[in-house]
Amino acid sequence: MRIFLYYEGDSFLHRLNPLTKLFFALAVLLVLTVIVDPITPLVVAAVTILTIWGLGGIRAPSLGRALAPFALVAMGVLWTTTLFYVATPGDHLRTLLAFGPIAFTDEGVAYGLAIAFRILGVFAASLLFVLTTDPTDFVQAVVQILGVSHRFGYGALAAYRFVPLFDSELATIRAAHRVRGAGGGGGPLAWSRRLVGYTVPLLAGGVRKAERVALAMDARGFGAYPTRTYYRRSCLGRNDLAFAAGALGVLLLILGSLSRLGWLGQLIPPFLK
Repeated sequence: MRIFLYYEGDSFLHRLNPLTKLFFALAVLLVLTVIVDPITPLVVAAVTILTIWGLGGIRAPSLGRALAPFALVAMGVLWTTTLFYVATPGDHLRTLLAFGPIAFTDEGVAYGLAIAFRILGVFAASLLFVLTTDPTDFVQAVVQILGVSHRFGYGALAAYRFVPLFDSELATIRAAHRVRGAGGGGGPLAWSRRLVGYTVPLLAGGVRKAERVALAMDARGFGAYPTRTYYRRSCLGRNDLAFAAGALGVLLLILGSLSRLGWLGQLIPPFLK
């Protein structure tokens, strides 16, 4: 499974309307943006990952591979934020580790963890949407429910369909270069030559494919009338209501429990002070 591509299945999350999952991801993004502490995003990320695994049918190894790049980004943000954390005047910092002039303080580590876990939480919610949502169903929902112009929606879908085609074409171009013995050597100059050798045929192939798609859409009368009919109807059902109510309930339960424990919004939880 490649990142940012739909993982085909027939789970509970797959059967939900795409807009329900999109609004869930936006709600998680809003909550994690407003609240700054390390515990809340960690719990939200963990619950979201368990939801993708349990209700989405995404196997643990595939989910781990999808999350691995974001975990690396979070680790990079963690150590840089911790290292360059600037305290506000009046803060009483406790040094946890020091190497000469470099010191890691308790607030610096806590703030770095808060940002890192926030990244994981946001991307976990995004993966819940991306891995379980067919792009065609998403376009249908956006056009039929939100009223977005079908010209824009189907045009964007056609462009998205080019992504896997470009992936296979790039592999073909690389294989052709290896057969011809071109693109060898190392260093910046050889790398730039390979980049040009890959980019030019990819761009030419993309232009040809776009032209064919445009001619095919015109031949079928796409956009000839202001309104159109649909083979598949996109609507919100009972499963969407149940998921929205359950997600809201779990989110409120998490926030309420952390608030009762005194951990919500606390950069350093009381039990670590």
